[in-house]
Amino acid sequence: MRVFSGAEEATMADNSVMRYLRGMAADGRLWWLLLLLPVVLFLPALPIDETRYIAVAWEMRLHLDFLVPHLNGAPYSDKPPLLFWLINLGWLFAGLHVWAVRLGVLAASFASLLLFEHLVLRLEPDVALARRAVTVLFGIVYFAIFSSAIMFDVLLTTFALLALHGALDWDAQRWRRGLVLIALGFGLGILTKGPVVLLDAGFALLLGPWWSETARANKRRWYAMTGWAVLGGAVIALAWAIPAAIAGGEKYANAIFLRQTVDRMANSFAHRRPPWWYFMVLPAMVLPWTLVVRAPWRAWRDSFHVSKSVRFAVAWAVPAFLAFCLVSGKQPHYLLPLLPALALYLAKVLGANDARVRGRLFGALLLIEGSVLAAFPYFAAHARDFAWFSRLVASGRLTPEFLHVAAGIWPVWGALTALLGVALVFVRRAHASLRGLALASTAAAALGMLALAQGVGPYVDVSVAAARIKQDQDAGRPIAHLAWHHGLFEFPGRLTQPLPKVEFGELRAWCAAHPDGEIVTFYSRYPITAKPDLELPYRFGFIRFWRAQDLLAMPWPAQAPAPEAGETPED
Repeated sequence: MRVFSGAEEATMADNSVMRYLRGMAADGRLWWLLLLLPVVLFLPALPIDETRYIAVAWEMRLHLDFLVPHLNGAPYSDKPPLLFWLINLGWLFAGLHVWAVRLGVLAASFASLLLFEHLVLRLEPDVALARRAVTVLFGIVYFAIFSSAIMFDVLLTTFALLALHGALDWDAQRWRRGLVLIALGFGLGILTKGPVVLLDAGFALLLGPWWSETARANKRRWYAMTGWAVLGGAVIALAWAIPAAIAGGEKYANAIFLRQTVDRMANSFAHRRPPWWYFMVLPAMVLPWTLVVRAPWRAWRDSFHVSKSVRFAVAWAVPAFLAFCLVSGKQPHYLLPLLPALALYLAKVLGANDARVRGRLFGALLLIEGSVLAAFPYFAAHARDFAWFSRLVASGRLTPEFLHVAAGIWPVWGALTALLGVALVFVRRAHASLRGLALASTAAAALGMLALAQGVGPYVDVSVAAARIKQDQDAGRPIAHLAWHHGLFEFPGRLTQPLPKVEFGELRAWCAAHPDGEIVTFYSRYPITAKPDLELPYRFGFIRFWRAQDLLAMPWPAQAPAPEAGETPED
C-alpha cells in the first residue's frame, strides 16, 4: 500500500478541484453562477416582501432575540425564523449588506443544484442524464429569477431535496440514515416556511410502493418509518416553536400553530386565486422549455412508464401540484420546490431517440421582448407625441409616475436581450444546444433583473426617508406612519424604535396630541391637501412627510376612505 506525501495529497486535491470546476463549466453551472453574481451585487431589496424580511432579521440582531421574530416591535408570526437566523449569520461574516443576504440565497440555490444532480445519479447511474437534468433546472427562467430572491422558497427547495435523498436511502435499505435525512429535511423545512414542506416532499414517501421495490416489499416498515420521520421533523420544529409560543404569548402561539397553517390552506387571507390558476402560469414559469423541447409522443409515454426516475418525479410533484391548486392562497414561487421534478422528467424525455431542443421560437420571443424593452424608455419619455400612449395615460392604465420611472431605464438592457434572441435565431446550432439555451435563459433573466436594479432601484431606495425618520426618533420628536408600512424603513434607517402606525380616521386626533410631530406615508390615496414638508420619489408615487401643525390647519373630509389591500398588517 502506497503512502502519499503531503505534497502529493495536495496535488491530488488540487486536481480534484480542477476536475470539478471543469465539470461545472462543461454543464454550464459555473457560467450560470457568474451570470447571476451581478444581480446579487446590484439588485436592492425589493419592497414589500424582501424589505420586510430584512427588517425582521434586523430586529433580531438589534434586540438579540432569536426566539420570537419581531416586526416593528411586535411579534411576527407570518413565517418561522430559520431564514432570519441565516441572514444574521451572513451579516456576521459579511457585514450589514443586502448583497450578503442575496449571496447566501444564491448559495442555497447552488446547493439545490448539487443535491439535485446527486439525486438523479442515485435514481439512475447515468452521468449524462444527471447533467442534462441540472442544465434543464438552472435554465428554467423562474428558477434563475428566484435564485437570489430574499424569499423562503429557495431555502425550502434545498431542504425538500435533502428529505428526498432520505427517501432514496430507504429505497437502498439504508433506513437509519434515511430517517435522519428526512427528519432533518422536514424539520428545517418547517422552520423555513412551515408544514408546506410535507407537500413539497411528502408525496414521494406516500407513493413509495409505486416507484420503489423496497417500499413494495416492506410496506409496513416503509410507512412506519414515514411516520417516525414526520415525527422527527416535528420534534425539530417544536424545539423552537414551543419555547417561542411560551415567550410570545397566547396570540403568537395561536398564530404560529393555527392561523399560518390551517387558515392559510383552507381560506387564505392573501393571494386568493382560483384552482386552475397554476395551470395558466406554469408554462410561462418554465420557459424556455415550453417552447423548445421537441420529442415524439413515445418519448413522453415511455419515459413515464418504464423509468424509475420519472415515476419518482411524478410521485414527488404531481400530487403536490394538485394540492397547491386546491389551496386558496397561490403565488408562482410556491411551486419552486417542484421544479426539479419537472426538470428530471424533461431531461429523461430529451434523452430519448429523436428528442431535441429547437430554440428559434424562444429566440424570437427574446428578440421581441428585448426590442420592446429597448424602445419603451423612448416612448415613455415622449408619451405625448404618440396618440395611443396618450390614451393609455388618459385612461389611467399608465400613470405619469410610471412613465417617468420607465423613461430612466437604459435601452442597453433590451438591446442585449434582443441580441440573445438574434443569436438563438440566426447563429448556426446555437438554437439546438441545451446548455446554450439554458444559459441564454439565465442571461435574459439576469438582464431583466439588472434593468430593474438600474431603472427602478433608485425609486425603491428609501434611505433618505429612513434617515429622516431616524433623525426624528433620535431627537425625541413624535413621528408616525399613515397606514401600515411593512417595516419598510427599519433596515435602511437602522431604526432602533418602532415606527407607530396611524389610521386616517385617527390622524387628526394624533396630530392634536402631537402638534410638534410628523406624519409620513408612501400611500397616495388619502385626501390630504396640506403641502408636504418633504416629498421623495418612491416606486410609482411618493413618500411624503407632513408636519402635524400643517395637517391640523387643512380642511378635513367628512368621511375617511376605506383601506386597501396592503394597508394593514393582516394583508
